[in-house]
Amino acid sequence: MAKRKILVIDDDLLWHRLLKRLFGGMEYDVQSATSCADGVRMVEQHKPDCILLDFHLGDGDAVSVCSALKRSGKELNIPVIVVSSDPGAEITAYAECQASYFVLKGSHVMAELPTIVKKILLNDETRACEKVLRIESSF
Repeated sequence: MAKRKILVIDDDLLWHRLLKRLFGGMEYDVQSATSCADGVRMVEQHKPDCILLDFHLGDGDAVSVCSALKRSGKELNIPVIVVSSDPGAEITAYAECQASYFVLKGSHVMAELPTIVKKILLNDETRACEKVLRIESSF
């Protein structure tokens, strides 16, 4: 079975290393981008199964990344998990980014994030299967 692909879009290089170590040991292929522009480009290049997106980035925010993906048509229903140290970003993450999940950065995240990603990817697979079944049953 092919490794599931995760794209981390965050301007904190320490966060990149932590997530690569965490998910790399769990049979995920982890790619990373440090800016909004690089993140949007890498979605097209790597076609990730899930995006871990920091809310506040040096050249914009999660809203600008999600908007750029929607405008380019490259979003392709990829689940987005918004991560931030700003608790006030949660409402915007769900309302404007249509995030699948919001995670507040902190020491607990390393323990919780693998379960969250696994659950979101499983839910995404289930929705895809249900869609195929609906299409097949319409024939």
